[in-house]
Amino acid sequence: PQLVAAFHSLVGLAAVLVGWAAYLDPQAFGIAGVGGAINPVSRLEMGLGIAIGAITFSGSIIAFLKLAGKMSGAPIMLPGRHVINLGTLAAIIGLTAYFAIQPTNGTEWVFWTIVVLSFLIGFLLIIPIGGADMPVVVSMLNSYSGWAAAAMGFTLHNSAMIITGALVGSSGAILSYIMCKAMNR
Repeated sequence: PQLVAAFHSLVGLAAVLVGWAAYLDPQAFGIAGVGGAINPVSRLEMGLGIAIGAITFSGSIIAFLKLAGKMSGAPIMLPGRHVINLGTLAAIIGLTAYFAIQPTNGTEWVFWTIVVLSFLIGFLLIIPIGGADMPVVVSMLNSYSGWAAAAMGFTLHNSAMIITGALVGSSGAILSYIMCKAMNR
């Protein structure tokens, strides 16, 4: 399972790196509109792809460390974690919406803030989960990696990435649901 978690982390990191490359050179990826600015729909897809990818990367790293015994399998509970998580998620959603509607020029800080907050929430979501529940977490992160790939597929206009990402995302979500029911979670 830790190998699977490590692979998911690479998929998440790949989504972030592809989003970054597309942000730096939108013409090369065919997402530039009038004046070379990134199309608003592509900015929304890019924002979602990098956010889900960063969450997948950092969450998968924590899952890997817990499964490999390099980090305590016990839940690590932060005080006020629900408020912190909700605030971070709201900030990511708000910044992604802002990133989508603003012109590309001057939004580099928004892009990097989305990336950093998404890496942070990936850690924060997984550290309070105990090692016994890590198989469900790995399955959920599998789903996230698929959704990140699908979002990047939309950004890149790549049907294979969209279809494969949607299949991985939906099958991971279904598997997570089945595992939660089987484990009485």
